[in-house]
Amino acid sequence: MKSGSHKLTRRQFLKLSGAAATASLLAGCGFDEQPAATPTSGPSETAGATDTPATVADTRRPEIVRFYPDVPSKVVHTHHAGVWASDELALEALQQILDTSITELTGLTDAADAWESLFAPDERVAIKVNAGWFGTHVPLVTAVTERLQEAGIPPEQIFIFEDHTDRLEDAGFTINTDGPGVRCYGDAGWHPTKWNLIDTDVKLNSILLNCDALINMPILKGHSIAGITFALKNHYGSFNKPSAFHPPRLDRGIAELNALPPLKERTRLVIGDALEVNARRIRRGDSIFMSFDPVAHDAVGLQVYCALLASAERSTEAAVQLANGWLGTAAGLGVGTNDLDNINLVEVNLE
Repeated sequence: MKSGSHKLTRRQFLKLSGAAATASLLAGCGFDEQPAATPTSGPSETAGATDTPATVADTRRPEIVRFYPDVPSKVVHTHHAGVWASDELALEALQQILDTSITELTGLTDAADAWESLFAPDERVAIKVNAGWFGTHVPLVTAVTERLQEAGIPPEQIFIFEDHTDRLEDAGFTINTDGPGVRCYGDAGWHPTKWNLIDTDVKLNSILLNCDALINMPILKGHSIAGITFALKNHYGSFNKPSAFHPPRLDRGIAELNALPPLKERTRLVIGDALEVNARRIRRGDSIFMSFDPVAHDAVGLQVYCALLASAERSTEAAVQLANGWLGTAAGLGVGTNDLDNINLVEVNLE
């Protein structure tokens, strides 16, 4: 294993927009060209029953979850040269990449201790994935649920969710609404509590509000109106009126949504999927991101995305301009930091 830790400067950010940076940020990746994905639609206002209590869960975020302004925000970017076995993801490599990332992030030497430091056996854990034609890889999510169970959390207290069940099913997830094992479904209904975004009342997914802890598991891809979609934009599948927060209200909408206490305070971990990246076309990768800070996570993700565009001799200007709007607004609301001087990037390469 090789790892390096460093703070990013704006000069480095500019360099990362060039093709030469691709090799250093995405070391060991081979890219396969596939047809480009089309953006998926947002959720509609459909209500359904939820099998969880109708009361909002308490949040008990552990002290180990710290980021800017308390400390520099750490983003761990871990590569594994053997994560792909032909066209299949290798389970053992996924487990290694997760355990290495979480020990680097927490500073604990034992991976089991690191997982246990973030999640308690009596907690209900929601996992927000990005489902659709190009979404969070099912084996990566499965590896996370296995680590949670090994940390003592019963599988029935783990909830994989999206806005609609059919999107999860189409993405290859096993649907389970109330049977034994990890729960996985959408269409859970919107919790009756109303939250205000800009000047609009919205409701959040009942699964999210009835859980104690949240893991955000997005996948990195380009977006026509946001520049990229990653951790912050992933929550446009967590509330009932995403279409009301497109331009000109996109920057403020993404930022205020993630600043809501149920999202900000429940988020224990952000695990960004870069095992494949949709940067104008799908390119095979070998890495994941992990952070406590969703803004820092997305700021680093933007650099990787731009490096991929630059390697294909495509302009990065639109992506940077669009993404910097909501990144800066979210930072201003205290969701995290997009200031590269306050981000500690740890690069790890596994073989």
